[in-house]
Amino acid sequence: MATTVTERELAQVEAANASGRTPVVFIHGLWLLPSSWDNWAALFEEAGYAAVTPAWPDDPETVEQARANRTSSPRRRSGRSPITPPR
Repeated sequence: MATTVTERELAQVEAANASGRTPVVFIHGLWLLPSSWDNWAALFEEAGYAAVTPAWPDDPETVEQARANRTSSPRRRSGRSPITPPR
């Protein structure tokens, strides 16, 4: 199985390794992106840890990209329909 590491992830891993700080890896769930951890990652960075926020394969980089291309969303790939609140 091939593994893909994005440039952003590689930069985070290299920075964590070079820092000598304890790394903390934040893994997001379905329908979220690595940016969902931004506030927590900043808090841990301020506390002296090296935060790493990898993406799932084929996830868009930004919320805007996810909204623009809904066919690439995990929801579409999972075959599940979105939960729609009652009106």
